[in-house]
Amino acid sequence: MFYIIAGVATLLFILVIIVFKEKPKHAPSRAQSLSYALASPDASYLSSIIRLFKNVNFVLLFISYGLNAGAFYALSTLLNRMVILHYPGEEVNAGRIGLTIIIAGMLGAVISGVWLDRTKTYKNLCHPNCLIQ
Repeated sequence: MFYIIAGVATLLFILVIIVFKEKPKHAPSRAQSLSYALASPDASYLSSIIRLFKNVNFVLLFISYGLNAGAFYALSTLLNRMVILHYPGEEVNAGRIGLTIIIAGMLGAVISGVWLDRTKTYKNLCHPNCLIQ
């Protein structure tokens, strides 16, 4: 089964390399055309990464996502041990707790996304001065 999946993935990879070009012949919009014209040929990947990490909002997002993902992965990895330590023989309930955490996170992400989209308060969340207040 894995050989079949690997074969299909390899075939698709080869097709993508052959069929798709780096850039289209014509820019899809005026803004993209202008961006192609203004792009400097000496811009490197490293310089764009450095410029990205100088952006305060990106650094705050990077740190907050890292903390969130790290806490979730640590909790989900050690959840079974924590539950079994205090409640021996409750492996099924440890799985249910994990499922509840995942479903609550998905619902929370959807609800907060809809809320932020409707109220437009996401601009307040990423303002640099919000940490000072």
